[in-house]
Order: sequence, then C-alpha cells, then structure tokens
Amino acid sequence: MARARRSQRTQEERSTETRRKLVDAAIGVSQESGYANLTITKVAQYAGLSNGAMQHHFATRDDLVLAMLDALYPILDIPFAEIASRKLSVKDRVSTFVDLLWQIYSRPEYLVVWDIAFGTRSDPHLRAKLQAYQRDIAARALKHLAASFADLNLTAEGSEQIFQLIISCLRGMALQTVFGVERRRADLEQVKEITCERLVNSAKINKRAGLRASGSSE
Repeated sequence: MARARRSQRTQEERSTETRRKLVDAAIGVSQESGYANLTITKVAQYAGLSNGAMQHHFATRDDLVLAMLDALYPILDIPFAEIASRKLSVKDRVSTFVDLLWQIYSRPEYLVVWDIAFGTRSDPHLRAKLQAYQRDIAARALKHLAASFADLNLTAEGSEQIFQLIISCLRGMALQTVFGVERRRADLEQVKEITCERLVNSAKINKRAGLRASGSSE
C-alpha cells in the first residue's frame, strides 16, 4: 500500500514537472518568435517532448495561454496576509508590496503578457477568456491589498484607485524597456512615495468624514 502511494506521488510530481516544462517552453517560444508563432508543435519541440504529451496536459491552445499567464503574472503568490501580520508602517507596507510586484513586472518574460494581449485581438473567444482571467486576478489581488491596509479604513473606490495607480505605474515602467528606456530605482521609489502619500491622504479624509458622521448622528 505504501509503495502504491509513493508511486502515485511520483507520477504526480512527474506530471507537474512536464507541465512546467511545457509552460516554460511556450514562454520561450513567445519570447524568441512572438506570440503569433506560438504553436503546439513548436512548444513541444522546444520542450523536447512529443505533441501527445502537449495535448495530454493542454487540450487546447487557450488552456496553454492561460497557464502561461499564471506563470508570468503570479500576483496571487504574494504573501499578503503574512506581510499584514508584521504590523509594518504604511510606508514599509507600500515599499514591500511595490518591491514584490516589481519582481513580477521587471522580469523580461513579463513582456510576453503584452504580446499575448495584442496578439489575441483577432481571437474574440480567447480574448474574452483573458479579460475574465484578468478581472478575476485583479479583484482577488485588490481584496488582499485592501485587507493589508484595513487600518486606514479605505473605501472600495479608494482601494481600487490605489491599486490601479501601482499597477499602471509598474506596467508602464516594464513596457518602457521595449523602447530601450532603462529601469531606474529612483522611478520605483517615486511610485512608492506617491502611493504612500495617496494612502495617508485618503486615511485623513476618511477619518474626518467619520468624525463628521459621528457628530451629526449625535
């Protein structure tokens, strides 16, 4: 019985490893040849595997593309709860989250996300899947981020504005590398300063609003 369980775990490990190889290969093909040239055959060859192995793990090209996004944009892997439990200052929390997000956006592979986004314009079915995927990831990340700054009593609108500010800035910085613009640490620090300032100001506004509401209720 123990031997059978061990065999099952080994098979699962092998399956996970094969899947990872195929996703890495798909990212490699996209980096070298562009998303337009991403085919099942090319990915299988790049990974040194058969087309059968490819189709076993990814029944459709759409499934492969969504798996690529999971690997390229692992924002939900950020330990939001663990960071919140440290009771850091607002400034330190912002700095930590921005640094962790930049680790995702600053990777050369991240530009494949843009290639996919532009490459799916003529494929409305896949584009709809990607948009749904993005909305889900953004909503879940926003929920975690808002919880991490719960002490500031941000409104839902305020939380989303802060989230979009960070994401938009980092995406823009990542995309600039296509045009040969260097990534500067000073730019990242400026994103942190602006975000921190916005958070603190929002907290003050919310506190004043709360006091006024409390006074009027009395």
